[in-house]
Amino acid sequence: MPEGSLEERVTPPPTVPPAPSGPAGGHRPRSTAALWAAAGIGAGAVAPAWSLTGSAGEEPFTLVGEVQVAGDSGASGACGGDHEFGDLDKGALVTVFDSAGRVVATGSLGSGAYDSSARRVFPVAVRGVPDGSASYSVKVGWHARTKLTNEAARTGALVVSFGRP
Repeated sequence: MPEGSLEERVTPPPTVPPAPSGPAGGHRPRSTAALWAAAGIGAGAVAPAWSLTGSAGEEPFTLVGEVQVAGDSGASGACGGDHEFGDLDKGALVTVFDSAGRVVATGSLGSGAYDSSARRVFPVAVRGVPDGSASYSVKVGWHARTKLTNEAARTGALVVSFGRP
């Protein structure tokens, strides 16, 4: 057994110097006025960015419209997608892009039904679309985007058509 007591063989933990009570490294504490000035400068930099993106004070809207898919003549009642339009059915993803190509809102198709022209028609309502973009484009399922103006997006004029006329 080694010589000496257990207390003599245990190395004491290093001592940690106390935290300085004054300003570290010669820095002065910031005054309340300096903090308010910095906040004002930050807000001054953010406000022009908001106005450039068109989101300052503009209320989001609900994009409303419909998706039409050519159907077989004589068809009626409830419907879903088939063949190349198999992804177009209730719950299919609807993605809204702004004029810069950024995703700004998403929604889904409602339940579809055949109209008098045997087209399958699905309602679209995407909430929370930010106003202020010059135009928008809408992508339904995996299909190509359809472009529309800001006014058309806000007034329910969205009509996306697939298949033969």
